[in-house]
Amino acid sequence: MPVTSLHPLYKKMESDWDIMAEALDGEDAVKANPNRLRKTEGMMEAERVSQDNAYIYKSYLHRAEYPHWVKDGLRTMMGLVSRLTPEIVLPERMESMLENATADGFGLVQLFQRTVAASLGYGRNVLLVDVDDNQLPFVAVYGAKDATNWKESLVDGRKDLTLTVLQELKSKSSDEFSHESETVYRVLDLEDGIYRARVVNSAGADVDEEKRPGMYGANGELVRGLDYIPIVFSGSTDNSPDPDEIPLLSMAKSALKYYELSADYYQALHRTAHPQPWVSGLSEDQSLRVTGPSAAWALPQDAQCGYLEITGNGIEKIKSAMDTQRSSALESGAKVMDVGGIESGDARRARQDDQQATLHTVVMTAAEAVEQCLRFAAQFMDIDPDEVKFAVKPDFVVADVDPQMAAQLLQAVMAGKVSNESYWTYIGTGKLPERSWEDEFLMIDNAGGI
Repeated sequence: MPVTSLHPLYKKMESDWDIMAEALDGEDAVKANPNRLRKTEGMMEAERVSQDNAYIYKSYLHRAEYPHWVKDGLRTMMGLVSRLTPEIVLPERMESMLENATADGFGLVQLFQRTVAASLGYGRNVLLVDVDDNQLPFVAVYGAKDATNWKESLVDGRKDLTLTVLQELKSKSSDEFSHESETVYRVLDLEDGIYRARVVNSAGADVDEEKRPGMYGANGELVRGLDYIPIVFSGSTDNSPDPDEIPLLSMAKSALKYYELSADYYQALHRTAHPQPWVSGLSEDQSLRVTGPSAAWALPQDAQCGYLEITGNGIEKIKSAMDTQRSSALESGAKVMDVGGIESGDARRARQDDQQATLHTVVMTAAEAVEQCLRFAAQFMDIDPDEVKFAVKPDFVVADVDPQMAAQLLQAVMAGKVSNESYWTYIGTGKLPERSWEDEFLMIDNAGGI
């Protein structure tokens, strides 16, 4: 089979990934895809009569509204994630990765946030650990659709990844101002149990030299290669290579249905506001080409005129269906959305807790993925992987500070009964630190931390 072959699960997920890509790009991307809003039979028949009638569908498309629920939902969730502070432990030789961890020069915190965003939007993010020309490790980030094929096999009785194919864009012009590119494929596999990386074109021909990362001797021979592929598939529920469910997909599909309904809704409103005038009783050489509030018709005797208007009986039903899709988007648990109704505090909290449960899982898998990348990087540098740590506590509860409690704590601090650190922890988080009285007493006695 050719290198362009697609994994069966990739084929299954591809249409959903396309829906998400358009949703995150916004209304212009959705409207650029004619399959998202098809022409009616009447529009197609009008265009068969004359291509001048193409304006009918263009007006229909222009009036349709695609809501940016997915973009807004993702932005809201990432606002919560941005408040989290990862716990990062790196050996001295790896400290540069704190601020420069990715191929495009971003640090570990931004790598984590990008991984969370990709998992929320696509259910998947692909992280490949490699080394640069100075033999320093970095993480190359690939999107959900970039990993086109993968294979797992039994290695020493365990299921391990033995093949991954990543598609990339490679510049095909020497012109510094040109953006011409071609698709190439980075093939990562195990040959005789040793990891190798190749870059080939769609025909399978090499376009770059083969790489075998590992420990090399003085004369350039490979002393110890890697017996695994240093790649992590970060998902929304786990970090296996198979694609996970997309947390925001339900919202995106509701937005698409709303978009279709809105086209009919605004078309109906337009026709209600602009009735079609008609005239009868004119001779063949007479015509009326001007209508509007500033024009008056002089009709011959026995001529008649009027307006053809739609009753608009179905408009409210369309609007009701649009409201249903809006409610479905809200219930998908992607973001807190004001739908114009009255919602109790308990209902709002329950809905937010449901959303945060999904976000909780994504944050945990993303943090584990980044930590695994750091463990791979440590092995590249012959460092004990247990020396690295990247952990995030997914606590999204907004600080709820009781002013009376804060005042009492301040008095206790001044009386020497509570430490300054406990007071400021409560002010910042709304929670008292979890520690014994003995530990608290030591902090009171040693307030400067000396």
